[in-house]
Amino acid sequence: MALPSSGFFPVFCFLAVFGSNCQMAPTAGSTAVSRQFQLGSGHAYRLESTVLLNEAGTRVGKDVGYLVTATLSVGALWQSPFDPNDKLLQLQLSSLQLHIKSRKAPEPEGFVVHASKLEALKNLPYLVHWNTGKIEHVFLSEGEDLSVVNLKKGVASLFQFQILDVTQTEKDASGKCQVSYRSLDPRTFLKTKTDCISGKTVPFILHPDKVMGTLVTSKRESEYRLSTDMSVIQSVVADEMHSMVVEMRHDAGGAVRASQQIILTDAAVDVPQIKASSLEEAVQEVEKNLKTTFTKQILVTESEPPACQEDCPTLYKLVKENRDHLKDETLGTSRSAAIFIKLLNVARGSRMEDIYKVLKSSKNKDILLQLCDLVGATQTVAAHEAARKFLRLDSESDLDVNERYFWALSMGSHPELQVIKDVLKLTYKDFPEKLSETLLLTVAALTNRFMKLPGNSQLKIIGEVKVSLVDGLSGCANEECKQKYLRALRNLGLKETVPVLLRHALYGTKKTSVTAMKALRSMPPSSWDDEVEKAAARIYYQIGKRFDSSARTLAADILLESNPSREVLRELLLSLASRVDPVHEVRQYVLQRVHQMSDKDPNFGAQVMSIIREEHKKLNNYNGMVQRGLSTAFTRSFLSSPSGNGSLVTVQEIAGGLLKRGRVDVVLDKQGSSQEIFTLGLFAGGLSSFISSDEEPSDSEEAEEPATAGMEITALGIQVRPFVFFSGQGELMGHVWSGTGSEKTPAFQTLALLQDHLQYLPLQSGFIAELNLMGVVSFDLSGQIQLSLWNRNAHSLVEKNAGITITGIMRVDSSFVRSQVEFNIATEARLNLVSDIDFYSNVALCLQLRSPDSVVKHNIYKVERIPGSKHRLRKAKYRVSKVPGKTYALNRKNNEMCNVIFKE
Repeated sequence: MALPSSGFFPVFCFLAVFGSNCQMAPTAGSTAVSRQFQLGSGHAYRLESTVLLNEAGTRVGKDVGYLVTATLSVGALWQSPFDPNDKLLQLQLSSLQLHIKSRKAPEPEGFVVHASKLEALKNLPYLVHWNTGKIEHVFLSEGEDLSVVNLKKGVASLFQFQILDVTQTEKDASGKCQVSYRSLDPRTFLKTKTDCISGKTVPFILHPDKVMGTLVTSKRESEYRLSTDMSVIQSVVADEMHSMVVEMRHDAGGAVRASQQIILTDAAVDVPQIKASSLEEAVQEVEKNLKTTFTKQILVTESEPPACQEDCPTLYKLVKENRDHLKDETLGTSRSAAIFIKLLNVARGSRMEDIYKVLKSSKNKDILLQLCDLVGATQTVAAHEAARKFLRLDSESDLDVNERYFWALSMGSHPELQVIKDVLKLTYKDFPEKLSETLLLTVAALTNRFMKLPGNSQLKIIGEVKVSLVDGLSGCANEECKQKYLRALRNLGLKETVPVLLRHALYGTKKTSVTAMKALRSMPPSSWDDEVEKAAARIYYQIGKRFDSSARTLAADILLESNPSREVLRELLLSLASRVDPVHEVRQYVLQRVHQMSDKDPNFGAQVMSIIREEHKKLNNYNGMVQRGLSTAFTRSFLSSPSGNGSLVTVQEIAGGLLKRGRVDVVLDKQGSSQEIFTLGLFAGGLSSFISSDEEPSDSEEAEEPATAGMEITALGIQVRPFVFFSGQGELMGHVWSGTGSEKTPAFQTLALLQDHLQYLPLQSGFIAELNLMGVVSFDLSGQIQLSLWNRNAHSLVEKNAGITITGIMRVDSSFVRSQVEFNIATEARLNLVSDIDFYSNVALCLQLRSPDSVVKHNIYKVERIPGSKHRLRKAKYRVSKVPGKTYALNRKNNEMCNVIFKE
């Protein structure tokens, strides 16, 4: 560090005190040491510690918070006879007072003194072991209130510093931090702390997916000013700011600002000098003088107990009070989502017996499925034990209840290792077939989330689950068995399983090949190596054998999304002009996907246009760029903001004039990361006998298969067991003649966690901020279908109703004052997919995708209370944003078909 000429000798003396490597004469060094915390004397300071809470962002309102003031005396009691830099300091806080914001303050938003428990709490002097600018330990009197102890540790942390421009690791009230020092002038330097970690700072609950995560940012700086001779601290001003926002919505969040300053007063402090040969003897001598017993502690602070303590509401009581908001008819509303968050916060602190009591209560029978959602989302060992005690897994009649719990469990953000091991054991037992598959899908999903959490990727359980699923697949004797294990491998999403999936995609039956390709397609592109791309090319171009059209379209997806080379893209485009392949719906699908990706990625689109110009004789004509067929793929935006984007991605693969494979994805994007929030997939086959069309005979690539149709649901990236509507001609005709499905019927309902974050963040002033954020979706998927064989037409409606509530709280509690800022985002969104098909003569298929009007409510509450007092301050802000409804334009082909059907 280049030192200025002013104050040259005093600066070097001070460096010697703090253990620098500069060489000095012994006499000079001794003089410098004597100036720092001189034995038998000390200094007095004015202490001010402020905590303010507000919403995050630039459009902030009036904050809430408080100020603690005191007189601080600091002096050296003892100095080691062997090391002049090893000292025992005595610190004492006196005249402690709490100040709150009031209109009666002399200035706007200023503070006035308010009576509180702080003044009556036990408060004795305490000791600090200071060694070369580092605080080794603090010694605090037994029986002091935790809030006072934390405050004292925060004050002690101010006296840990270095004078050199260095960067090093330090531990104090903020945790273990990277600390850098930078001189501002000969007497002033800045201390900056980053990357602070402690058992409380690391999130207790963390969502592994960035898009669904919570962004927490922190800034900590302290400015030190020393006396002219560098021997006395004249002032320290420490300031820190922490904010918590929703990753996908940065205007939704809270912030806490804490400042701490000590300013030297004129008062001198006399401190008795302790003569002892060791630190331990010195501490014992002080204990005798003060007639107290000290406990030796480090600077790490501890969390305050819950505010309600003995009067905390029980889970049973809360469920009883909110039972009406959990009934089936409330699903799909933001109110049910808000109640779910309220219950979940209590459930996570509940014992196994308390949770079991709620589940077994006969009064809760009509909301039992929603309670299974709650217990699964709780994600504690106690909750799992309660569920295991309550559920009857062997009972066929209890399938809905059993599956509802394991679905909720699989969608959790932070699964427990003990729970994964227990579910893995269950997969080896003999249960009803549907539950058996749900257990496989659950253990795979739990493992997928578990391995994404910090420090878990190499744990043994991951390999155990992988081996279990791969071995189970190898031992399958029938097609249905293979299907469920392949779907489980899809949920696992482990790159090491790619060779197994490739083998089944290439050499399995057509049905197995499609399921394996779906598993490969669901993996991130980073998992697709050269072998995957080669296999995708073999399947798409049907090299070696004929593949199912769904396997081919999935292979085309992989080729298009794997950042294809120019040559790979050229071959795909040239395939559009080929007439060797008679299945024109596959070519139509590829063309639609090329258009979809070109709209999303301008660079991809430019490359496509470049290839078309080069191959204009083959491609730039109706034969290449205008394919016959009804298959379609498109992306439509429903959310665009600086924080992130949301899209509806629809893909419909048609065969024989009817839907064969289709999906509608709700996708959120955040700085290159994307997350499928919900995917509705539909599949069908063997229905060609119900319609007449002008399809070429060669277009029928498969032998007539049994009539089948069903639905695949993927929620938060987790696939649940497929729902089969009918299997076989007889079952289908039974539905047709009885009219089953003509009335709107719930198909999938759940209450599921979107965001999940809990963190205790120690402030350097000694207080602890709790950061708690939860987002819940209350989801109701229902549908109906009407089929007329006489009029040869069909009509279907799929309704997605989602009530979403996000609640975030930042609170700083102590025994003498409690302050918090809470923000709520609530909306109710609906998406309707209507399809009409007319197969009286030529086949016409019309799709309509609509979202009605909705509103987004953003409320902010700031509250401050003083325990034992009537003081309660509450500030509220309400915002309402209207979101106009949309009817999404699909494509030209669809518009033409709609005009044909609705020509009148």
